[in-house]
Amino acid sequence: MKACERLLLKIESPEKFVEEFKRILLELGLTLKEFSEISGIPYSTLYKVAQGKDFRVSTLIKILKTIRSFEEDEDIDTIAIIAARPALNKITTRKLEINGKTYLIKEYPAGSLEECIVAAVRAEREGVKGIVCAPIVSATIEKIVNVPVAVIIPEKDAFMKALEIIANKINE
Repeated sequence: MKACERLLLKIESPEKFVEEFKRILLELGLTLKEFSEISGIPYSTLYKVAQGKDFRVSTLIKILKTIRSFEEDEDIDTIAIIAARPALNKITTRKLEINGKTYLIKEYPAGSLEECIVAAVRAEREGVKGIVCAPIVSATIEKIVNVPVAVIIPEKDAFMKALEIIANKINE
């Protein structure tokens, strides 16, 4: 049964609805804030929904449309990007077209080597077709997953900018 259908079946009780909504967010790997950004529903409104407070039918429709958009994406190959949250925040699209084929981009935030490995295993279990990650973890991830792994190589400008920042801090 699709997530939208499951959610609608739980509408009879605020507690059951909230429980199912939270379960769906976990399945999608989204926080309430991320769902807010994707759906266009203000975070404060979603917070009230997650607390079991009354909300408008228009909010329910937006929630269902957003969940349905993820269900439609299930037929699209997914590529995981494992990186620190600041780097992931620079990604502005969820879908990407490469050589005439559309791919879904799924973010996996990680702040340590251990979190990168856990994210890679989780991504593979969730059916991603490939993983993009930092060079420092790529060799390890390639040993534990059975999907292709590509490495993010920081551009020269990124290194130069970081060097300038450090030089400025040193001279302060």
